Amino acid sequence: MEKCFGKWISLITCIILFSIVTGNVFAYSADIPKSCSIFTVSIGDTVFFGNNEDSQKTGTYMWVVPSQNVDTDSGTFSIYGIVAFGYNYNDDDSGDGYAQGGMNDQGLCADGNGLPLLSLNPHPERESPFTYPIDQILMECSSINEVIDWFQSHNLGTLWSNQLHFADATGDAVVVSVGNDGELTFTRKGSSKYLVSTNFNLANSDVGQYPCQRYETATTMLETISFEQDLSVEVVRNVLEAIHEEGEYATKYSNIFDPINKDIYVYQNHNFEKVAKLNLNDEVAKVNLETEGIVEDDMLLLREIKIADLFSIETDEPITQSSLISTEAVILVVGVLSCFIVIASYWLFRKR
Repeated sequence: MEKCFGKWISLITCIILFSIVTGNVFAYSADIPKSCSIFTVSIGDTVFFGNNEDSQKTGTYMWVVPSQNVDTDSGTFSIYGIVAFGYNYNDDDSGDGYAQGGMNDQGLCADGNGLPLLSLNPHPERESPFTYPIDQILMECSSINEVIDWFQSHNLGTLWSNQLHFADATGDAVVVSVGNDGELTFTRKGSSKYLVSTNFNLANSDVGQYPCQRYETATTMLETISFEQDLSVEVVRNVLEAIHEEGEYATKYSNIFDPINKDIYVYQNHNFEKVAKLNLNDEVAKVNLETEGIVEDDMLLLREIKIADLFSIETDEPITQSSLISTEAVILVVGVLSCFIVIASYWLFRKR
């Protein structure tokens, strides 16, 4: 009896430890951002910038900002024309109304990946941005060298929870993230034909979701492109389709930017069979005081358009069924199944 009791104590201890470890793994995974896959690919004179915007949010919008003068604490300056994409009207979400990504009339493209929060060394001796980095950089910069100079001359505070991916019309690209020393680091595309970023820090893969299947799939597919004539919008779209997300962090919209011709291809809710093709210069030219949707936001004149309206379809965005399943429920189910497996294994062992 005493021997049997000892076996049960050991079994229960194993179950508890296994459940704790399993729960911690799932809880940690839940804390890691699962949002956004981005890549730049260029061969010869052909350049594309692709992005899947993955999020729990709805309310997806496009903003068209013409070149204009902007008043800031540092003075008045002229900004580039921009087409940007992001979210709005999500119950006062702090990211609402700011560009998640976009392209300006110089062909500079931008977007960002979510990462766990990291400490950033402050630089109070530098100039402070007057708005979010992506927004301000699209207003001011035209090349990757200018982007790097911008980051090295601005104070961005003490915390950083993403990495930002930029490309220009020459095919040059860089991913900006926080290094081990708390300083910003710059991962350049260099002579490679592509640069991919997902949800692990390119400067330190210990931070974030690594290994990442989306990253591996994108790099494998891009590696097969050898010649300029093989690089097309369709090929880029196929990569985006292969790495799109469903479920809780579903791909809400996707962009392909052609920074040379200033063409923009938009897909909604990971439906890659239907595309809205736009031209940045044409969209910017439409913005005037008589155009529908014109608003003044933070002293900027811009046009705001629901992404759904680009497709002339219903504007309500679907809620995926899997988004209704909480992380806590998943952990509970895994814990119960784990206990069942351990108990079944124990009884099979005893019968032997």
